[in-house]
Amino acid sequence: MNRSGFFPLLVLLFLLAVKSHAALDVGKPLWGFDGKVPSASFALLSVEVANRGANAFEGDIELSGSGSGAAPLKQSVFLAPGTSRVVQFHPYIGNYAPDWKLSWNDGRGRDADMGQPENGAPATVMLADPETPGMRAVRMKLFSENLFPTTVGATDGLGAVVLDHQPRWDAPRREAFLDWLRRGGTVHLMPGTDGAAVQFTDDFTSLNITDGGTQKRIGAGLLIKQDTTRADITEQWLKDHGFAPREVRNDGKGNISDVDSFIFRKLAAITRPNINWKLIYLLTVAYVILIGPVFYLQRKRNYRLLLGGFLATVGLFAWAFTVIGRRGYGEKQIYHSIAIAHPLGEGRFDVQEWIHAFATTGDIYRFSHGDSVHLYGTASEGDTVRGEIHEGKGAQFTADIPLFSSRPFLHRGVMKAEDLALHVTEWTGEGQATLKSVRVTIAPECRKRVFAAVIEHKGQYREVRIGDDGISLNPDGKWLDAHDFCKTDNFNNYGNYYGDAETVVNEMRALHPFLIGLENDEPTVARKYLTRRAQDANRARLFLYADAPPGFAMKNDRFESGRSLVLYVADIFKP
Repeated sequence: MNRSGFFPLLVLLFLLAVKSHAALDVGKPLWGFDGKVPSASFALLSVEVANRGANAFEGDIELSGSGSGAAPLKQSVFLAPGTSRVVQFHPYIGNYAPDWKLSWNDGRGRDADMGQPENGAPATVMLADPETPGMRAVRMKLFSENLFPTTVGATDGLGAVVLDHQPRWDAPRREAFLDWLRRGGTVHLMPGTDGAAVQFTDDFTSLNITDGGTQKRIGAGLLIKQDTTRADITEQWLKDHGFAPREVRNDGKGNISDVDSFIFRKLAAITRPNINWKLIYLLTVAYVILIGPVFYLQRKRNYRLLLGGFLATVGLFAWAFTVIGRRGYGEKQIYHSIAIAHPLGEGRFDVQEWIHAFATTGDIYRFSHGDSVHLYGTASEGDTVRGEIHEGKGAQFTADIPLFSSRPFLHRGVMKAEDLALHVTEWTGEGQATLKSVRVTIAPECRKRVFAAVIEHKGQYREVRIGDDGISLNPDGKWLDAHDFCKTDNFNNYGNYYGDAETVVNEMRALHPFLIGLENDEPTVARKYLTRRAQDANRARLFLYADAPPGFAMKNDRFESGRSLVLYVADIFKP
């Protein structure tokens, strides 16, 4: 065969070899709901993956942040030849936002740049059906409804939705959307394409406003009828009508820039072993003297006895150091946690928690919270995590934890526990003034676990009393602004991690002003924060700081459940 015929044959053979494998193409990534994500949240990353090869692809696709040291996120994906699907990841975006990349092996190792998400406030978008004609005339930011996440934990980047039809969703997405609404989302309802009000059915019947009004509350969320067309509604139109979107501000007065590390250090202080350092120093000196000068002076004696004595000395001191080093809280495998929980109704809560697990045996551990969709993040700047996060249903975090060391991580998911059963029975106040009195009943089992309670109304905070008859204003208390309530000037005291474990636990039990300020986006807590929503005189927010219920416990039989605290955040309304 001459050369002119040989090279085309080589090219043909090469193309056939490539086609005999799976060949994945990755589309343009979409971060969040409008290309931006809030900090300190689990972000939504959507990317379309297509198989252009002749064989099926079955394997893991991994998302990792360059230089972050955080655990990578993995998903098992199957793609038949010539098919495509959208793959969604939920990385935690903490104080440090790395560049992200997607990697996979379709016959050869490959990767694609996912970029760095831009920080931004929760988005206001119109949910769009990709098959609906006429969407080019819309001036709102569009979000394809088939990309809506399957868990409320990935919706922190969504502030408000414009809706003019009933989305065609599977059960997980329907539940996630309604959970987002109950948690405090806003839905602007517009007429359908025929000009008539949309009639929602099945799971969405609660979105119908049937009393002739223009607004309706669902949990802490709000439905609003808007009498305008799809082509006319814009973000500016919403702003002009009193629905201005929230903004990211950088003029906060707080001196805590990395909230996650601050909380993890608090949790780590509980598991710090109560070690007798004086005895360790004394044993160290004795050990150095024995294996140094003593054995040196005895070097001319029987070498067998000398060698046996040397080995016995090393073994004896190794045992002594191990026993002394295991004293205190470090004697058992245990985890501690702090959580913030929003009630979703019927004993369901949207829970975000910071978990610190301490291991006395080096091993590879798996942490999970059940079979539903749960999110995990490590948020470790400067600390390389030997592990990985498996996403999807039955998600879990796998980590290699060395002997007598710990692994902090974040968890977000919907958890079940006793319902708070809050019911407002009394509410008095004049016009826009701060509340004069309020009384709220609460489930008895939940009341027993609460050890601190605060109410916020129109930006003012006040301690409340919890008695057998429910929750009411403390007559000896007074209303405080955010600066005085959050104790901004005392933040440096929150950095004191000294003392025994019980002392640190007591400090944690007094940490609710900080957690409340964090949850309410007060500028006195963090330097970067989100502006508050418009203050409503008929709305207040109740904060209950309590021992966490058993339903929030981790599904892991290798770690004991230690100190776990939860801040319940519930919006209440004038009856």
